[in-house]
Amino acid sequence: MNYDRYFSRGQKVYLINISQTRDESVYESLSATVVSSSDTCITIKSPYRLGSGDSTPLAAGMQFKLSTESFGVGVQLRAELIDIPAAETLALQPIGQMEIYQRRLMPRADVSLPFLHVLQKSSLAAFKREWRRVITDLHQPTPPRLKLQQTPLNLSAGGIRFELTTLPTPLAMVVVDLQDDAPPVCAVAELVWQKTRQEDGMLVCGHRFLEILKEDQARLAALVDRMGGGSGGRIRDNWDLLDRMMSDTAGNQGKK
Repeated sequence: MNYDRYFSRGQKVYLINISQTRDESVYESLSATVVSSSDTCITIKSPYRLGSGDSTPLAAGMQFKLSTESFGVGVQLRAELIDIPAAETLALQPIGQMEIYQRRLMPRADVSLPFLHVLQKSSLAAFKREWRRVITDLHQPTPPRLKLQQTPLNLSAGGIRFELTTLPTPLAMVVVDLQDDAPPVCAVAELVWQKTRQEDGMLVCGHRFLEILKEDQARLAALVDRMGGGSGGRIRDNWDLLDRMMSDTAGNQGKK
């Protein structure tokens, strides 16, 4: 299998945790760039720190869905983490066959909602620990009162766009109150793009969710649908947001 044809050097890829031991209530992912690719090993490097000290969210034996865009279509592959040869560098062994799918943009909506964001130059492991603590607190019978501010946002089930007056960090934690009589949505997000708005000098930043409860993904999709942003509830049609392979479901459509 010529994996280097689809996962070539410099290609951006997404990893979605599909390990059997994962918490299946959580969508868990990260991004990286391909360093090298062969039939037996795909080496990638993350743009942000993955661990801090002896703490790392990754371990040999974990399995991921490795996905990218190639020749105008989505390509996904099951891969097992076999080594962490250097800081932020992962070596993965391809498993099974590649699958081809049509990439879909999740519908989005412009809203104004109570919002909080935390920008820190921390590792992914540190953000994941803090996210778990905040999620636990938010789902208590008497949750803490967070200082959220009404903020214009652009939301989808897969990410968020908001404005900043300070420089963004590679990772952030965001909290959004959807005002739907449920706890606020909390997610770890990675910076995907940023641009300066010419008229006022504000930074507009687009983020992709890396760690989020699946039920919160569904709530965001439902909100977008209610706001007229499109068929927001069809997360099941977007393979970039699913922690499974096509071969894990009935009807192996799209297998290569």
